[in-house]
Amino acid sequence: PFFRRQLPTTPHLGVAACEAAMAKIEEYTKCKQELLKFISDRNCAPIMVRLAWHDSGNYDQRISEWPQRGGANASIIFEPEIGYGANAGLNKAVDYLKPIKAKYPGVSWADLIQMASACAIEATGGPAI
Repeated sequence: PFFRRQLPTTPHLGVAACEAAMAKIEEYTKCKQELLKFISDRNCAPIMVRLAWHDSGNYDQRISEWPQRGGANASIIFEPEIGYGANAGLNKAVDYLKPIKAKYPGVSWADLIQMASACAIEATGGPAI
């Protein structure tokens, strides 16, 4: 893969750091491939896009503290947010992602939700994001 060819050109990183970075890249790559297949097989692209949209939609730039500021931070998987009326039915999307999250523990919930949305766009004929 492209990233393996780049390892020798990163002398500022130690070998262990490079290996850890490669492991992370491989985990995210495998997760993406599984998401693409899952979303295509289950025909669940719309709910994945909606989940990511609703997770990021609570961002408020007027709030300076994080995570109170909101945004795409996976807060949607927790109460009370998942229980808000506007988020009705999104617990199904979270349940779809739970086995994938368990299989790829190095992928954060926030990244998984947003990656699922990007994969949903790709799986339905849109561009790879």
